[in-house]
Amino acid sequence: MSDQGELYGDSCILHYVLDRMIGNQEMVTIRRKLTLVEEQIWNTGKHNCNIISTGSRAEGTHMKGSDDDRMFIDKNVVVICRDQDISTTPYIANKTVFIMRDAHSRPGYVNLELVKLGQMRTEEIMKSIVPVRDLHYISSDMYRRSVTDKVSDGFHIKMDVTGPANTLVNDQTRTGCDTDCVNAFICNSWPREADEWANRPRLHEWPGKCLIDQVVHDGCYLVPVGDKTSPDTFLQWRISFATAERKLLHSISHVQFMVYCLFKYLKKQVSDKFKQIYRDEDIISSYVIKTVLLYALEFTSLSFWQEKNLFLCFTLCLNILITWVNAAYCPNYFINTNNMFLGKVHGENQQNLLHFLVDLHNMTWESLSIGTIFTPSIGKLLRLVKHGAWEIVLSTPARLERESDLTIIKNSMAIIISATHPGLFKYLSNLLCKSESNMDEFVSYYHLVSALSCRGMETFEKRSPSRGNKDQYKRLRKSKNYMTPFASVCSSPGLLTLATYHYQTGNYIKTLEMCGHVISSRRMYIGSPIDEENQDRYEHLYCGLGYNLLYKCQHTCVSSVKFSGTFRFMCPILLHPELSLAGNLTIPPRPYAMFLSFMCYHELGDTRRRDASLIQLQIVKHDKYEGVSERWIVHNLLGICYEMVGDRALALREYTESLGVKGPFQFRNPARQRIEMLKQTHLMRK
Repeated sequence: MSDQGELYGDSCILHYVLDRMIGNQEMVTIRRKLTLVEEQIWNTGKHNCNIISTGSRAEGTHMKGSDDDRMFIDKNVVVICRDQDISTTPYIANKTVFIMRDAHSRPGYVNLELVKLGQMRTEEIMKSIVPVRDLHYISSDMYRRSVTDKVSDGFHIKMDVTGPANTLVNDQTRTGCDTDCVNAFICNSWPREADEWANRPRLHEWPGKCLIDQVVHDGCYLVPVGDKTSPDTFLQWRISFATAERKLLHSISHVQFMVYCLFKYLKKQVSDKFKQIYRDEDIISSYVIKTVLLYALEFTSLSFWQEKNLFLCFTLCLNILITWVNAAYCPNYFINTNNMFLGKVHGENQQNLLHFLVDLHNMTWESLSIGTIFTPSIGKLLRLVKHGAWEIVLSTPARLERESDLTIIKNSMAIIISATHPGLFKYLSNLLCKSESNMDEFVSYYHLVSALSCRGMETFEKRSPSRGNKDQYKRLRKSKNYMTPFASVCSSPGLLTLATYHYQTGNYIKTLEMCGHVISSRRMYIGSPIDEENQDRYEHLYCGLGYNLLYKCQHTCVSSVKFSGTFRFMCPILLHPELSLAGNLTIPPRPYAMFLSFMCYHELGDTRRRDASLIQLQIVKHDKYEGVSERWIVHNLLGICYEMVGDRALALREYTESLGVKGPFQFRNPARQRIEMLKQTHLMRK
């Protein structure tokens, strides 16, 4: 009895540890909601593709090494199942249509035969169509390679190809994690290969009929990768159930989710060992871990998944994995006749892997202490808490409020709305009307006023020389009115966008007033990691005092000001070279406010205050967060200012240093062209 009591007690402590490492139930829910809102904002736009967030971020996890995966679904392509009547599917009009055909491989892989080409087919699709006798198919190999080349050439980055995905490493994305990008086609029907999943008997009624119906209704996706055990993968595409898996994981309890995260944690910790055994750290992939959990949930009653049984639940999952390795058979969750270990787990490798997993099982709690990826390990944290160090895992309500606030605000400010349309406003308005929490209200209102500001920039862009002054005045007034609500929500980008409007319309005094507010306010810049000192200050001044999120955002946080190539006239003309190369230009708030102030004083002929603004910009250049450490744009702002005051040498120095910045997207930097222009101008004057 005492051993059982100790097991229960240790499992409860383990739950506290995982709550701190991964996030409590509220934080997991917040992350999921934010991801879905971001996804929906994009997908209501007039883009050629929809985005589906997958991987750890979409699941709600947050651990070192967590991935941020995206599927890009071509909206102008649809796949139909075998024997599906094309005449009864009106949604395929004007689209490119493929039909699934047998790929002569293990279940879960198909060939895609071309039925018809749509009006909006991409170059990547056209390059990948190959004739096979009197039919035409699309090659997964050629399509994947064509997409990779397009992205690599367009962004001047080298991409790693893993399965169907192109991987951007974190120093290229500035998101703090690797990003897998998968291009896929949608099939709105449920594939017959997965009929068994929809109809299999379930003793414990998970998933329930309603959830099963939702999953089946959503259909599946086709991703460009073939069966590695097949002799010819050239034409093969894999059936993917990405949104189905996300729906299932979002439906489970927090304890079940903690077990999943613990299992993924162990997998990451021992990935080096897997690599030594098999020379492939991905032999037990995250997808295998997910598959183990989903089967475990079907096999057991919900009553088993309790906090006090957390380690027992983890052990159950480990036992299932050991059984599968022993049998060299890992059944795909949706297509159970697809053995995902085929061609991977066999012979000596299988035996080595089996012995390793059995040893892990026999280590019981000590298995949580091995590995070096996470320090300290879960096992060490567990021992510290058992010896009384509860402060490691217990947080005050104010601290929890701080963490959730900054997650919500930072995520919301990171989303860029670059175009508006009725569908977006309808979605955001409905979201606001249905909001039932402080978070829902803030997120929906923030994005709604951000979309209005974007509408204001669209209105500003619609210049027409043929219109009279009265019409032009009405247009400008409407543009300003659209931008004003966002300016009241945040100093940047909201207020700085409105300040730019005033600069472009010649109201330099109003521009200076707004820029001065941004410069003097010293709000937290969330474009970089927020240091502990600023987070503590935020907690002390704003948490536990009843303030809502909108008030906190207004008084504490700023993000970068952003210009889109779509709204070229909104961007100051001297920054057009940067905008032309970048397409989207992002500038930290204080450097931009100082630059805009410099420009205003220059236009007003106030050289004393103009030079004072230049000195301010020189100082902020070395700021830890908004300076030049990873941002070549700040060097360029200074270079432009030096050119305007006639200091060619200092301008050349700034542009040269700009080219040496190690941050991402250096290929978008026009500093080299600016240097050439300066040299040519100098020669012409001679």
